[in-house]
Amino acid sequence: MKKLYFIFLCLLILPKSVHLQENVDIWTVTSNTVGNVWAMVIDQSNQDIIYTASNNLGIFKTTNGGVNWIQINNGLLNTQVQAIAICKNNPQYLYAGTASGTNEGIYKTTDGGSSWIQVNNGITEGIGVQALMVHPDNPDIVWVAIFIATTNSINGLYKTTDGGANWFPITNGLGTIKNFLSLAMSPVDPNTIYAGTSFDPLTSTGPAAIYKSTDGGANWSLSSNGLPTDPSEINPVRTLNVSTANPNVVIAGLFMNTATLLGSFYVSTDAGANWVQKNNGLPATQGMLIRSAAIRPLFDNQFYLGLDRSTSLDIGVYRTTDGGNTWTDFNGGAMLNTYTIRALVFNSTGNHTLYAGCASTVGAGVYQYEFSFIPVELVSFSAEVYSNNVVLSWFTATETNNHGFEILRSLNDGTNVWESIGFVTGSGNSTEFQNYSFTDVDVPVGNYLYRLKQLDYSGNYNLLKIIEVNVLPPDKYVLMQNYPNPFNPNTRIGFSVPTSSHTVLRVSDVIGNIVATLLDEVIPAGSYELNFDASSTDDWLSSGVYFYTLQAGDFSVTRKMMLVR
Repeated sequence: MKKLYFIFLCLLILPKSVHLQENVDIWTVTSNTVGNVWAMVIDQSNQDIIYTASNNLGIFKTTNGGVNWIQINNGLLNTQVQAIAICKNNPQYLYAGTASGTNEGIYKTTDGGSSWIQVNNGITEGIGVQALMVHPDNPDIVWVAIFIATTNSINGLYKTTDGGANWFPITNGLGTIKNFLSLAMSPVDPNTIYAGTSFDPLTSTGPAAIYKSTDGGANWSLSSNGLPTDPSEINPVRTLNVSTANPNVVIAGLFMNTATLLGSFYVSTDAGANWVQKNNGLPATQGMLIRSAAIRPLFDNQFYLGLDRSTSLDIGVYRTTDGGNTWTDFNGGAMLNTYTIRALVFNSTGNHTLYAGCASTVGAGVYQYEFSFIPVELVSFSAEVYSNNVVLSWFTATETNNHGFEILRSLNDGTNVWESIGFVTGSGNSTEFQNYSFTDVDVPVGNYLYRLKQLDYSGNYNLLKIIEVNVLPPDKYVLMQNYPNPFNPNTRIGFSVPTSSHTVLRVSDVIGNIVATLLDEVIPAGSYELNFDASSTDDWLSSGVYFYTLQAGDFSVTRKMMLVR
């Protein structure tokens, strides 16, 4: 069996010429009163509730999707807040981390931010918190990443299992550099976590590294294959994120501190085992800093980066929709390409509004980008080739008014002539994942293009991104055993020829008399299947043994079959 596999995480987007809503597909200002935003989180149970962490004004909260914001600093003794985390399934619990200094460290709320208490017990070194992460089900389990600007941290990573009453270091397996800047968690296993380091500021040596743990931080292993390895490469791993659609897809944003330009964006498609730099279209100059990163919910190839650099040029937000192969400037509207974006978070419902936290002196605050209405969110589209059959598979995340999918095929010859080869009924309205498949049978050898044409009940349609499928010729002559066998009166006979040739397929009885000629002509290379109907022969065939013979060029082979009346 020859197999080709194509995966495209793609999106059906309506034409953008008409919008029924204002402020769609453009950046708008949500708030300019919340200070320099370094971090943001959204309450997953009520996504109108959003929290921001400001490096100069503390913590703000909105309960109406950003229309109004209130400052919630009661009990917060240090308002230089650099990190914030929320318990997904118990969202009244949040943890905030501050910059180093007076009353530095970690603060906790159990009432949605109405009051905060300091919870630093067990962390004895200087506490500059860069990242926090809360177990999705147990708000007492929290991880924290520590960074000290002037020297290497003693431990760098800490964990609590009692809600911050006591913290303990989790360093088994870590290397010498223990200044940590970023944390990320698998969406399917909260014990699978990632941590990214900075460099040693005391000696200005690297390299920065990514570590992975599969037991909640008890043990770590280096997960940096493909990242810069030279000690002179001081490119901190500033942000990490894992796809909710595919936990094997992990992204990392590195500072580009060295002239080798080995920082920038990296992606792993094997859960951190290997990393590949993909920065085509990103600003590629020394001093470009990736401050934040987000992956659109339900996708594993649509990434967003928040950039920064001292010149404040060509930064803001950048986007890729092809897994990082190409990046484009995603600024516009209220979002200027001179803004430093330290926080990016998605609303996971509806059309996935993207929120950005700006930390620039000019423009500081929260911005949002509301995507246009999507009738069908197509999460994946794939093709597998079995002999001369092409099996198309796809699944959707949501559907609205979806009548179904027309399957289109074209020869990949540049003519762009499409033919309809089938239709699969859709699910109408759905907010759950739906799986679909279609088999294009007996496809001749060649290179083809396939696409889906999605139709709604009103007759409107949208075309998906094209995928390419190559149906290869077989590499040898093959005559398959007929099926079914025994048979009455029909059976199928499959065979393959690797080159165009004069091919004969005949059926004979036990004494060599030809009872049927199924094929006698020149055919192109490929795999074929013919039907033999014993009731359609000139003479009535009785029960018994028969033979079928394939002859093509110098090749000849005979197999036996049984007719049972």
